[in-house]
Amino acid sequence: MRVAAINDLSGLGNCSLLADIGVMSAMGIDVCPVPTAVLTAQTGFPSYHMQDTGDMVKHSAKEWSGMGIDFDGILTGYIPYDAIADDIYAFVQTFRKDNTLILIDPVMGDDGLCYSNYTPQMLEKIKKLVALADIITPNLTELCLLAGVDAKQLIAQIKSEKDLQKVASLCDRVRGNAGQTVVVTGMSVGTERIYNLVSTAGAYECIACSSNGESYSGTGDLFAASLMANVLNGKPVNEAVRTTVHFLGRAIAQTKQSDRNFGVNFEAVLNEEVGGTNGKTSGKNK
Repeated sequence: MRVAAINDLSGLGNCSLLADIGVMSAMGIDVCPVPTAVLTAQTGFPSYHMQDTGDMVKHSAKEWSGMGIDFDGILTGYIPYDAIADDIYAFVQTFRKDNTLILIDPVMGDDGLCYSNYTPQMLEKIKKLVALADIITPNLTELCLLAGVDAKQLIAQIKSEKDLQKVASLCDRVRGNAGQTVVVTGMSVGTERIYNLVSTAGAYECIACSSNGESYSGTGDLFAASLMANVLNGKPVNEAVRTTVHFLGRAIAQTKQSDRNFGVNFEAVLNEEVGGTNGKTSGKNK
């Protein structure tokens, strides 16, 4: 089982390609990294240096297609600037087949705010990329950006589980194709529960876990990597989300540091919680 992981590589933060490679490799997936940028630290740190490696996307596509390489899955994460989005779109188009699982994590912002690299042009390119996906994993802010609604206003309205119906309605608006699954991650309801909403055409399910009230770097990357590997290993999407939520909850519980920028200690629970590689199937299982 082989997955192309298109993401940045950050020296500090326990996120991005470190998360993709660590989680999926432990679950029996051959991870082929495509670094969009190399950073000394993830962008939440007060200082970092970023080296552009965006050309690796088109070079990887050219070399691998020439070698006849196939992928069971393609996962995309952080896009440092607009132009790389076009190359990622072309990469997906080059390697996608009927049984290739495409998971797009539309990284653009969090907590009602856009990241510093966000532009309206990037939003339009990410919307185009989202249309190719089997699964997308936005947080609530990113879902609102895709739907064209005010994120801070909606976040303020989410006070109980029943309010998540509003989120489900937005999922129907942003769904890129009829068969697409939208998984909205990391929604805080009060101070004690975190909800993840799985939306398919005509149905949705809320999957919750306890919260310690903290927010950590890289949890979205870990979520996407675990979800991708679990689905490729044969689990239906909803079950894969439940497994992923349990894994992240355990990892966060093992995290001692107070600085959220360093991410979560997922390695401590990886074998225990996500190490199931039995019952593999080839390709996507929707």
